[in-house]
Amino acid sequence: MILLFIFACGTVTNGPFDDDANFLAALPDEARQTVGFGDDTTDAAARGLGDRADLVELSVVIAAQVNGFVLGTLGLVDRVRELPPTERGDNTRRWGPYEGDCGVSASLLMSREFGVYQWSVLGHPTEGDDGTVLYGTHFSGETVVGGDGSFVWDHGRWASWCGLDESGVVTVDYDNRDGVDLLVLVEHLSLDGAEPTDWTYAYTRTDTLGDFQYRTVSDLAEDGSDELATVTVRDRWIPGTGGRSDAQVTGGGFGDTLWQWSQCWGATGRLTFQTDSLALTETVGNEADCVFEAAEVDRL
Repeated sequence: MILLFIFACGTVTNGPFDDDANFLAALPDEARQTVGFGDDTTDAAARGLGDRADLVELSVVIAAQVNGFVLGTLGLVDRVRELPPTERGDNTRRWGPYEGDCGVSASLLMSREFGVYQWSVLGHPTEGDDGTVLYGTHFSGETVVGGDGSFVWDHGRWASWCGLDESGVVTVDYDNRDGVDLLVLVEHLSLDGAEPTDWTYAYTRTDTLGDFQYRTVSDLAEDGSDELATVTVRDRWIPGTGGRSDAQVTGGGFGDTLWQWSQCWGATGRLTFQTDSLALTETVGNEADCVFEAAEVDRL
């Protein structure tokens, strides 16, 4: 717990061993680079009190999906946190190589100049050439950890080393200066030979406000159509108070018709207001009681 506190606060001394904490603080981690939407709407005390709003349920699933992308990329980084660097320089660190999945060992290399940290994970497959599968840049703020940056995961390269028919690149832009702010781009993702797809997710969470925006596909018309509808959702909430989800649906069983659907919900995610443009759902509650007015997605 003491080490975690030191890393989180960016506390450093002049010694090279203590300075390891600075390098580690410049790396992304689960606490700062994941979507916490489900945590805000599924607290233990609320479970069993009633069903969450449909759009809250959908967003919890999507948030878990996004976290799966991000956490999958950070597995290699997390391993170095428990181990000392194998090489130290005044402004450089190297961890590894350490054995990984599929017989691929990996090394993490970092350099620092004027508060800017560059880092990369180099894979060493048993067969084939070495290659970079994960890399990023971090700009220090008032503390090292309180800055911003980005990182990129080359899923296709890693999958090829493991003999998998998969492709895709995941890019995460983040800003730690005021809570958590993420923009996650998933490009040309294909798992198990499926048709490649592109996704964008935007997430902001401070002590006083949350905002989660995304596009997904779903058979919301529940007509068994081979063509899935495109669903664009924006969730906004005040932690501990409640929030609002606004969705736009096109395609699939809806054809060219635009369906607009809004739900408001309390602190536990339970429905307090509902309306939609095609009168396909039951009208519930009073919109004046919602904590937000309707708004469209503006970051995708």
